Amino acid sequence: MAKFQVVDWLEGFSRSVSGTDGSSNRLERIRLNQIRRHDFTCFSDAQLRETMTFLARKTGGDSGEDALPEVFAIVNEAISRREGAWRFFDSTIKDQKLQAIHELAFSVSQSIDYHNAVSELAPMDRYCWESFNNTVAPVLVRQGLESWEQILVGAVLYVNQRSQVQYGAEIHLPACFYRTLRIHDKESEFVFEVTDEQILAGLLMYQGNIVEMNAGEGKTIAAAFPVVLHAVQGRTVHVITANDYLAGRDAEFLAPVFESLGLSVSAVMEVMEESERRIAYGKSIVYGALREFGFDFMRDNLKLSSVEVVQRKLDVAVIDEADHALIDEANIPLIIAGGAGEIPKIPAKLRTTIEHLVEQQRSAVSALEKEMGSLEPRSHAGLIILAKLHLADPDSTVLRQELSSDPKGLKRVLRIISEYRVDEEYEYLTSNLYYWIDNDGRSLCLTEKGQDFVESCLGPVFEDSAVLDRLSTFYSNNGLSLASRRKEINELDRQLARKQNRMHQILRMIWGYALLKKDVDYLVRDDQVVLIDKYTGRGRPDTRYHFGLQAALEIKEGVPVQPEHEVLGQISVRGFISQYSTVCGMTGTAMSSKREFQSTYGLDVISVAPNKHVKRTDFEPRMYFSQRNKLEAMLDEVRFCQLIGRPVLIGTHSIDECDAISQLLTSDGIDHNLLNAANDLEEDQIIHEAGLLGSVTVATDMAGRGTDIILEVGLDCQITSNYIRLVGHLLDDGVGVVTLKCPTNEAAEILLSAVSASDLGYGVVTTNKKHGIEVVLQARDVSTHGRVINMDFGLGLFVIGAEASDNARVDRQLMGRSGRQGAFGTSQFFLSAEDCLLKDAGPASSALADTGIDSAGRTFLEGAPLNRHLEKLRENAEKDAESRRARIEEYTRVFEAQSFAYYRSRMDILGMEDFEPFLDDLMAAKAAQLSQMYFPGLLVDDYARQFADLSEEIYLDYNVSASSLRGVDLNLIEDGITELLNERLDKTRERFTSKEFNELSTLLYLQTSDELWKEHISYVQSLILSTQLCGAHGRGDMAAFTLTSFESYELFQTRIVDSFLPRLAGFPSPPTNGPRPPRVELFHDVMQILA
Repeated sequence: MAKFQVVDWLEGFSRSVSGTDGSSNRLERIRLNQIRRHDFTCFSDAQLRETMTFLARKTGGDSGEDALPEVFAIVNEAISRREGAWRFFDSTIKDQKLQAIHELAFSVSQSIDYHNAVSELAPMDRYCWESFNNTVAPVLVRQGLESWEQILVGAVLYVNQRSQVQYGAEIHLPACFYRTLRIHDKESEFVFEVTDEQILAGLLMYQGNIVEMNAGEGKTIAAAFPVVLHAVQGRTVHVITANDYLAGRDAEFLAPVFESLGLSVSAVMEVMEESERRIAYGKSIVYGALREFGFDFMRDNLKLSSVEVVQRKLDVAVIDEADHALIDEANIPLIIAGGAGEIPKIPAKLRTTIEHLVEQQRSAVSALEKEMGSLEPRSHAGLIILAKLHLADPDSTVLRQELSSDPKGLKRVLRIISEYRVDEEYEYLTSNLYYWIDNDGRSLCLTEKGQDFVESCLGPVFEDSAVLDRLSTFYSNNGLSLASRRKEINELDRQLARKQNRMHQILRMIWGYALLKKDVDYLVRDDQVVLIDKYTGRGRPDTRYHFGLQAALEIKEGVPVQPEHEVLGQISVRGFISQYSTVCGMTGTAMSSKREFQSTYGLDVISVAPNKHVKRTDFEPRMYFSQRNKLEAMLDEVRFCQLIGRPVLIGTHSIDECDAISQLLTSDGIDHNLLNAANDLEEDQIIHEAGLLGSVTVATDMAGRGTDIILEVGLDCQITSNYIRLVGHLLDDGVGVVTLKCPTNEAAEILLSAVSASDLGYGVVTTNKKHGIEVVLQARDVSTHGRVINMDFGLGLFVIGAEASDNARVDRQLMGRSGRQGAFGTSQFFLSAEDCLLKDAGPASSALADTGIDSAGRTFLEGAPLNRHLEKLRENAEKDAESRRARIEEYTRVFEAQSFAYYRSRMDILGMEDFEPFLDDLMAAKAAQLSQMYFPGLLVDDYARQFADLSEEIYLDYNVSASSLRGVDLNLIEDGITELLNERLDKTRERFTSKEFNELSTLLYLQTSDELWKEHISYVQSLILSTQLCGAHGRGDMAAFTLTSFESYELFQTRIVDSFLPRLAGFPSPPTNGPRPPRVELFHDVMQILA
């Protein structure tokens, strides 16, 4: 695990911010004032860079604590210049006076006077502002320009000339340019002010925290401060983003800032060649997607030469969307695969068997559902049937109905299951089932009945004792020669591997058919199975199930089965991040995972208050008693928003729900955009249109982290005008009174101002209410005895949540799409008792007494009791999710300990200038192994047999006679074997120069290690599958896995020596096909099973 840096200078500040939940206090002001007191506005660009260079030398690789105020102040000034003032050179200017500067500059540049003056400049002087200005200034004076015009026109001419041959960040302007532009920029077109909150966030990230900032608060800018301070200390900084687009966007946005201060920056992209990556990693600051950094780390650990390595030391990581990377995706393995790839061979008979097995299970479920119809659900017999149904099919309709009618039904059922498991009477619950599904619906286990059914179709696939007995016989049988025994053992090993692979294949097929759901876990696109990211709703074509599970889904869906590639290495996101010395991050949603960040990574989570007051109104969720009523209520809201032109975003959790809502809108004649994993390639355009007047967007979990919905300019004015127009029509049509409910004072002021400006003669009464302000409108010259109509007044984007997530962060991300950067907005969740989060919890009406009736007469629940109920459900769900992640982590840490040990030793080999000393150690180790194997404890039982066996192995592996060792003192036998091996290797040495033999030995050792490492990976994955697919998840299983996997790792290390030395001694061996370039993929299957 990484050791995270702590800066003592900031400790008190950190506690202050954390303790006040982001509110300002005196200590915060002190820290900010230390930075704000450093005023660099009077410095030229060149002086800013010189000062930064001086500070870099001053820190000399030490902590940047002392330099922090100055560095942050310089970064602040550089950002304001490069992201603000420099827009003067490349944007359309609104201010006519400043636009005239460009026209004057163009006019001057066309004059003979200017060309004559510039032509007298020496080539180098043209790149120096002072020389250029001294030469051009007389020309500008002769043009009759005022002094401020001379400065700005001169800057435009200078930048235009320099930009033809130099990048903008290398062009340095004087302080007088920035000062003059500020004075004459009356409309603040070229002002870019870094907020106090962004600086505070930068301070906290430099300290090594996860910082929570509201959406739209400028996390990209905030990250620039710690990035520069770390880079100034000579450290390489990786800014880790969610995807290539964000990496390229952020790097391009901040490159002018970094490079103007003398720091290099790059972005690592998927399309880059290896040579381009090596150059990119040579920069001080590197932006890139998590997968790119991770896979380059994996690839580097497969290189056969140190000069091929592209990544430098993993030093500082600044992680965007830190909760998604460090929590949600922490255990998703990054796997690098190679070889040509083979299409998994799944016989048609196996497919038919699994399909029939699943049908038999469904029949068993139907029988249980039928039996339940004659029983009282709360009786013991009824609970037993419900427990059986829960194990057979957690999504059973009858089970759901019964549990929804009993608030404590689920607890009773789980108690029954737990009691029978403890009493080892599980078979009573599962005897009529073919497989049972674990409580979380993520893993399953074949019952004895299921195994019998499979073997009746496919033969004894689960029986391997006969093969194991034969193996045991050959290992102990000295009647055969060593060569014969090895041949028989290898054949039996292959048979055993085939049997075990078939067993796992059967279980993965059942898992794919029974547990994974189309359009929830995966979708079919272009004749391919594409997995769905459960946290973003996006399809992930770069992600595959492995070890046969992807093939199972492809067979299930009738699409071509894709080749599977051999796994060369793997690491979890959590394991990769732990390789960095310093880790910090930022996100919009982290506080709810604060405890897990601390316990898993040792990182504190601190929230920074928003710079602008949040104007979004988050209404309390409503729960309807049926899915139909919920959808109808949502449709009514969309219809009203269409009337007044308010954009709507509807967030869903699945493609099915997304499609259902889309069909409902279509049948009602409402135009809308659909964004889900099935069409996420159109995301940019859909997001662009989501903020337009009257737009309606339906999306799965608002698929775009890192994307902003930009509201149309003047949107709120148009919406308000439409409200006024609608009210006018209603009053003209005989309505007596229209009451508009405004959620905030600010909204009410906008409405009242519009009413006043409309000059329609309305009578207006305002009343303060508990949840806002009511504005009552009526026509003054009409009786008020007509109908009374109430409506909500809302501005900005209206976000509708179609279902509550079991992860509070997901819902907060959806809500955060509205009300960004101080804009108006609204969010509300519409729920039903049939939603996934609620349907297992039983009816809530008895506990949640706040009942209401909407305008269409539909009954719903809302209020504090419902909120507490949802909070409790989420809390339980998140505890379960955290527990699953912890269980996965136990397995991944065991394997990653082995991976990192192997990678370290491999890198040590790559770094060796002379392989010979290491080779001597290997030969000594092999000699000791042989001596101990055939003369254990230097004891003699049957010397002739023991020596014959030793001689046979040495001759078989090294083609050298050991007869010279016959009769040698057993205390000298190791030295004798070592000398024999060395003499045999001398024959190989003779054919090469010393350098060539060194390179050959290194290469053969690495190739041998990598081949055996692949086998070890496959074996460990097989262990995990065997443990987890049989259901128990107990501590004993974990202990057994740990012990067995480490025994396998020790055997792997021994096999390297056993395989390498004979290969080197017998070189050259017959030619083989060269290695194919590795593939990189994200694989879910093993960790999904663990989860």
